[in-house]
Amino acid sequence: MVTASEEYSFKSFSSLPFYTKVNARLLDLAEVGKQRRIVDLGCGTGGVTKLILERLQSTKDSVIYAVDHSTSALKAAAEEIGERKDVAINYVHSEVQNLTDAVKERVDAIVYCNSIHYVPDKPNLLAQIKGKLSPNGIFAFNTSFFDGSHPPDSHEFFRKWMMRSLRILKREHGVSADKAAKVESRVQLTADQYIEFVENAGFRVEVNDLNRVEVPHEGYHHISGFSDWIEGVMPGVPLETGREALQKGLGQIWDEMNLQTIPRVWLSVSASRA
Repeated sequence: MVTASEEYSFKSFSSLPFYTKVNARLLDLAEVGKQRRIVDLGCGTGGVTKLILERLQSTKDSVIYAVDHSTSALKAAAEEIGERKDVAINYVHSEVQNLTDAVKERVDAIVYCNSIHYVPDKPNLLAQIKGKLSPNGIFAFNTSFFDGSHPPDSHEFFRKWMMRSLRILKREHGVSADKAAKVESRVQLTADQYIEFVENAGFRVEVNDLNRVEVPHEGYHHISGFSDWIEGVMPGVPLETGREALQKGLGQIWDEMNLQTIPRVWLSVSASRA
């Protein structure tokens, strides 16, 4: 039986080819793979963990910590990756904010893909990350939930999509979004604010990259079934109802505007322990 958390999870979106390329770009910019002890923070179902394993220059004595708050996601990651005799993979059930207790030893690299926007106390998390890194260790993260992630030429699409979806929500379901409610991931920082947080935590920024990505229809279709996206753009609306309205509105606007892709910007940052 599929649970609600699994049905409205990030898994379907995270398995899309364009998204894999986004995360591979971060790992390559940060040169992840040279290190022996690496943490994949918020690993989900293991997509980024697999990319890290592909990049390991030496598996001898290497250890990967795959950390996530979801036991079902960790189980899926372990099944997806399978048994590896050449490298130690530790699946750790923990909230990312409890990193200090979740991973006991110091590590050489910590990777955190497309989730840092969820963390309300970013200075506390960054302090834990710095404390867990060995000298010259690196912290690499990316996010597409920041102030600046929507290029100007995407604004018309998003405006029309949201307006159409809200009309469908009202007309066909008789409900409206509660605009007073707002989830943490929708309270967006600028790229400069992220850099300031990182530098104030005692890191030296090595990579500060803004990457424009052309996202296909399937990307917006699958993100419309993700609970955090639904709660962000339609707060207070039941997940099934929100998903239906968003996906129906998306299909209509996509066809009316005769679209192939719509751009979104990803911020990728790599920083070393100063």
